[in-house]
Amino acid sequence: MLKRYALLLSAGLLSLGLSGCWIQIDEGEPLPPRYRPILMSRASLEQAVTLQPARALHNTGKIYLQGRYLFINERYEGLHIIDNQDPSQPRNVGFVRIPGNLDVSMRGGLLYADNAVDLVTLDVSDPAQVRVRSRVRGAFPELAPPEPTNLEPEFMPENRPADAVVVGWQAINQ
Repeated sequence: MLKRYALLLSAGLLSLGLSGCWIQIDEGEPLPPRYRPILMSRASLEQAVTLQPARALHNTGKIYLQGRYLFINERYEGLHIIDNQDPSQPRNVGFVRIPGNLDVSMRGGLLYADNAVDLVTLDVSDPAQVRVRSRVRGAFPELAPPEPTNLEPEFMPENRPADAVVVGWQAINQ
């Protein structure tokens, strides 16, 4: 009898525990705008992938090693090229500008990168002569803001120029 009572009590407590908690969601005030999209025309986006002089690293992502070179992703900006022949003194030798770049992948001498909504294939077998091998338009969805936000009306997709592509997000100081 005692075992049966304990079993029923345990089952009752377990069912109460599994029923979950009630959470009240306040749907009153909408989130204030915290970010504005950084826009670029489609034509400018397609011409923007270029090899440039080296620059400082700030907001880095993935790192790939190809021969003596390191390729380090700079979020939203592009790719640093580091000559790592002497690991005790690596040299920053170049920067590949890729607006809207968040992710990269590499296979052999080819580097695959998102260029905002496009997928670009770069030949990096000679880091002094990086070139675009191919581009797949619209391979990815529009870049999302870093955190949930409401957009100001003029930055809503339907109010942007038809050829505008989001390549990054700028924080709004409030």
